[in-house]
Amino acid sequence: MPESLAEVTQECPAIFSGQSRRVFSSSRMGQNMMAPRTPDRPGTPRKPGTPNKHELRTAETRERLLKAAEQVFLRDGYERAELGEIAKLAGRTKGAIYAQFESKEAIFLALVEMHALRRRGKVQKHLNASASTRENLATFRKDFLASVNDETWGLLLLEFKLYSLRHPDAQDRLKRVYETIIPSNEEAVYASLLGSPGRGKAALGRAPAVHAGFAMLTGLTVEARFGGKLDAQTMEKIAARLFEALFDR
Repeated sequence: MPESLAEVTQECPAIFSGQSRRVFSSSRMGQNMMAPRTPDRPGTPRKPGTPNKHELRTAETRERLLKAAEQVFLRDGYERAELGEIAKLAGRTKGAIYAQFESKEAIFLALVEMHALRRRGKVQKHLNASASTRENLATFRKDFLASVNDETWGLLLLEFKLYSLRHPDAQDRLKRVYETIIPSNEEAVYASLLGSPGRGKAALGRAPAVHAGFAMLTGLTVEARFGGKLDAQTMEKIAARLFEALFDR
């Protein structure tokens, strides 16, 4: 899906969360930050916390690998993507990939987190310009509707979710990723930004509304790929109706 207010289904909550943590027990995410420092040469003092040349090269390699991986995954899909192609595009060897990530799944999960943080940064910029809950809701609506026109990442994430259903270990690891980027007080965070969902038996919490809304947009996107009457204009109308049903009090 798009560069939108949030990622479809699970990624959306990530935009309002606090500091993200990395907890990939099966990957080497962030390994460059934990690697032993290479001693500096005498006479070249560094400020505390300043990365040395080895750390800078490692960080650059990781960045190049993630950028290349994103291009390959979006182009070929998760299951067809090959690590050799990622390494080639990054100008590195497969050995460089395994020095940072244990598997194709690990590099994909690193991208999921990176993508969520990217969304959060973009949306935070939009929200900083808002002066009220009403304006926050208007910003959310704008990005929600725009997400209909940018489907690539959402379909890729959906592919991985379907893959994970057949591979329970992958499903558990994906869940752990989202646990690190979704705030524990998710409903309270959404309510403070988008307003209270109201009261009564018919009231729908903000958190489930967000999850359901983006999940349904993903389903519509899949159906639109098979033709029929779900053209771009119709999809936007449906998205607007869906937003009103889920978020108007």
